[in-house]
Amino acid sequence: MAAPLVAAVACVLAGCPGTATTAAYTPITGILIRSSALVAGYGCGTGAGQVYRYAAFLSYTDDGGPPGRFVYSGVFDCYSDGLFSNLPPDDAGSLSFDLSIVAWDQASFPPALDCEAIDVGEAGFTTCPGDTPDAAIGNEGTPNWTTKCGATQQSGISVLAVCAPLTPTGAGGSDAGADGASTGDASTGDTTSSAGDAVLVDTHGFVTADGGTLVCGPDFQMVRATYTTGSQSGSVTSECPAPLSIAPTVAGGAYAITVELFQSGASVAQVACQATASASMPTTASCEPATGP
Repeated sequence: MAAPLVAAVACVLAGCPGTATTAAYTPITGILIRSSALVAGYGCGTGAGQVYRYAAFLSYTDDGGPPGRFVYSGVFDCYSDGLFSNLPPDDAGSLSFDLSIVAWDQASFPPALDCEAIDVGEAGFTTCPGDTPDAAIGNEGTPNWTTKCGATQQSGISVLAVCAPLTPTGAGGSDAGADGASTGDASTGDTTSSAGDAVLVDTHGFVTADGGTLVCGPDFQMVRATYTTGSQSGSVTSECPAPLSIAPTVAGGAYAITVELFQSGASVAQVACQATASASMPTTASCEPATGP
């Protein structure tokens, strides 16, 4: 997608005028949609029931009011993280955004949103219709899945958007992503022991305070989470990229989670995360930038 500050990026690449002999590195500010967490349970591919591409529409959060108009958008391949960089605040100075996401399988993806069909424009930049909210909405066709997310942009880091699981629209979208979300007896509505209210921590990677990313594999292998909610506490361990899963949970419980990353048995970083457990669906925790061991 075309970032709002393309000119600034071009300036950095081409060399900017100035008198300073050195320049401090400023980490990119932005909102990151982790694709692996978004499509969990479906996977990426070209078959029916697999996510092919997804689009994200951003509006400024109006506290207590309905979602505002979409001001940014982007279309991404299923396996690609969606990144919106250097978004300016609204007139009130807010950097909080509501995200609406739609996803398609290959058969349903509208060709009008395919960037490959668009010529390279002026200055060598490719213009994609998915980067314009009105054009993207007008050509979105019939998506197979939808979901909602939220994120508040912070200076110097890429903040992970917190998204609910993809929900089938009835237009051919498989409900595989909800598999295991509720093991209660549907006839009685008993979900007391359901795994569907689990709190999940994605372990594919974590952003750092300097704008970098710690990635599963080269940077860490094992992940351990200790958590508290009310008077309850516990811990879970996982080998990345499998998510950390806290279950069963207390519906409505606020979970404070400390995640520790390990490489070859040595602690390499810690991450503070938070989540409020849902009674009906898994909740993905929101995590702050990773800090040193």
